[in-house]
Amino acid sequence: EESALRFADEMLASLGDTYTERMVPPVVALAEAGSETNAEEKPSDVLGVLTPNNFGYLRITSFDDPKVVEMVDAAVKKIASCDGVILDLRQNSGGRMHEALACCGYFVANGLLATLKFRHAEGEKVRQYFVNEDQFFAYEQEPNLPRSLDMYVRQPALLAGKPIVIILNRRTASAGEMMICALVQNGEVGKVHMVGSGTTPGKGIGQAVYELQNSDVKIRVTRSHWFARGGEWLGDCGQTEANGIDPDTLVENDRGPEALKVSSDKLRAMLEEGTEPSSATSETAA
Repeated sequence: EESALRFADEMLASLGDTYTERMVPPVVALAEAGSETNAEEKPSDVLGVLTPNNFGYLRITSFDDPKVVEMVDAAVKKIASCDGVILDLRQNSGGRMHEALACCGYFVANGLLATLKFRHAEGEKVRQYFVNEDQFFAYEQEPNLPRSLDMYVRQPALLAGKPIVIILNRRTASAGEMMICALVQNGEVGKVHMVGSGTTPGKGIGQAVYELQNSDVKIRVTRSHWFARGGEWLGDCGQTEANGIDPDTLVENDRGPEALKVSSDKLRAMLEEGTEPSSATSETAA
């Protein structure tokens, strides 16, 4: 079995895609690394706080958890009465794309959220995700077939129209970047601003996990590219191309409080005076 796994690893590596790989169970990985990490110590991926000055702070560090939409729902309802929002996506390396798109519904009233293009035996399958006032849905087009429509649970647009400052960093990637693109490109002029310590990686690709028959081996394979509302592609995290998101306001050497302070000041200014639109509305966000 060991030689077979080694052969599989070599075969996958020959494809030249860092994200197509054999998955190692967490317990095995920790054992191989000699880690004594206690999984129970992991903090929640979602936090919602309504500050004394009526700012809503929402932190989402991952979209991996199958229940992340439920967690975001609870957090959003805590801050729904806020005057403006600070959305902290630092360290959010992505996760479940569908869940990330569903969470966009809290911020976007109407619009195209993202376009996903999948590998298909006869060409390319395309899915476009939208929200309107009442619905969250996707149109899917497969080669040689009529366009189909899938309907999903639409999250209430409790934060739509409120000024929002998004905090990002160099580890904000994939589904995290997808959320930023959707919020910025669907945002109202002067009501969306990005603060961060650097450009995001530019990971516009998605993976699927497959279990090998009669085996406990799982393989993660890149099978989709996603595109922002404006059609921009982030790239594949630099393997061939990287078009990450640049913050509107750069906070060098951010260790946590620094970007939060800048974001709070920026949100206050947006509420009091208004501001220029985010550059990503017409440029990056991809």
